[in-house]
Amino acid sequence: MIRTVDLVIAGDGYAARAAAVSALQRGHRVLVVLRSADTRGARRLRRNVLNCAGADGGQLRVTIRAEVVCADGVDGVEAVVIRHAPTGRLSAVNASAFVSFDASPQPPT
Repeated sequence: MIRTVDLVIAGDGYAARAAAVSALQRGHRVLVVLRSADTRGARRLRRNVLNCAGADGGQLRVTIRAEVVCADGVDGVEAVVIRHAPTGRLSAVNASAFVSFDASPQPPT
């Protein structure tokens, strides 16, 4: 899988969702990478983010059972490498930015 996105987000939580919504509202293509194998949770995340952003479904991809193992580039992020847990297979994604978030289920108070 080699594709091009503007932003790769690792994690699922309030901050990750907010970053995805913000990027989609600016017209960016976003890939969210989740370690979880919960397909229903991934569909719920996708639906929620797209509804909040008012974005086209083609702009957001969600990958489950995966983790980001490397982000590399010369003057900034140019590529992100993802390991798919079931197979151990690595795939590269051309990307302009990468952010990683710890899970936080609710917005800060």
